[in-house]
Amino acid sequence: MQIFITGATGVLGKAVVPGLLADGHVVYALSRSEANTAVLQRLGAKPVPADLFDAQALVQALAGCRAEAILHLATSIPPTMQLGRRSAWQENDRIRREGARALVEAALAAGTVRTFVYPSYAFVYPDSGDRWIDAETTPVQTAVNLSSTLDAEVEVARFAGNDRRGISLRMGSFYGPEPTSRQLLRYARRGIAAFPPGAPGAYLPQIWVPDAANAIIAAVTQPVPSGIYDIVDDDPLTHREIFAAMAQAVGRKHLWQPPAVLMRMMTGVVYEVISRSLRVSNRRFKAVGKWNPSVPNARVGWSRLGEESKS
Repeated sequence: MQIFITGATGVLGKAVVPGLLADGHVVYALSRSEANTAVLQRLGAKPVPADLFDAQALVQALAGCRAEAILHLATSIPPTMQLGRRSAWQENDRIRREGARALVEAALAAGTVRTFVYPSYAFVYPDSGDRWIDAETTPVQTAVNLSSTLDAEVEVARFAGNDRRGISLRMGSFYGPEPTSRQLLRYARRGIAAFPPGAPGAYLPQIWVPDAANAIIAAVTQPVPSGIYDIVDDDPLTHREIFAAMAQAVGRKHLWQPPAVLMRMMTGVVYEVISRSLRVSNRRFKAVGKWNPSVPNARVGWSRLGEESKS
């Protein structure tokens, strides 16, 4: 299959591209700079210079590589110290909203694209306590930093139909062999739970990065019907359980959790969203995507990261 990817050099893209290549697919990746092109070539992808926000340029790019599928993985997540500033999210919002719209317009015009996959965000649900929730059973509760990903989901749904598939995968919080998780482990070694805020009993939906990548690969290569699915660990844990798992991973009895008032100040506009209790289920995607997470929960994941950091 000829597959066109945005965000191929990001955390998710770097995990997806090798998996697609190993399965024999041809990967074309959007490139916006010479440095980006060099990384893509090292990954084994074919760089395609184009502007994500120029639908006509994207039509030409898709036609040139005869793309049969699009994976819109591009993001621009603000640095940790800027997460709370609304203005810091503007570029990410533009990539989600305008980028998705331009890609869908280009895909419809090109005529060769049959599948469009977009990794959305599992934190779109309302605070749900300890109740199991998913896209089929639970309506969304939008917020200032969520509207753009919901708009992108609308564009993906617009693409679907007439033998075309549009699939949005609502991802849990990423953790695994990637920079942010390693940074959290460094804080944990100092005794600090530098983690998204939330009540000790609040559930946090997470997903191991390689499992998230495999879910995307399954969505594009398996006959998954159009729709919205949740990509999270089998067994979401509460903040209390996650902190305990992180402490054990670094050989500590417990971690100090910064007070809620401090976390609210640090996380600003995203505080209300990332502190929701979300016990999200992955059952629907497991039923249709021939996908099973290799890491069932954060106890296993953080233990694995702790062991890997020692080697």
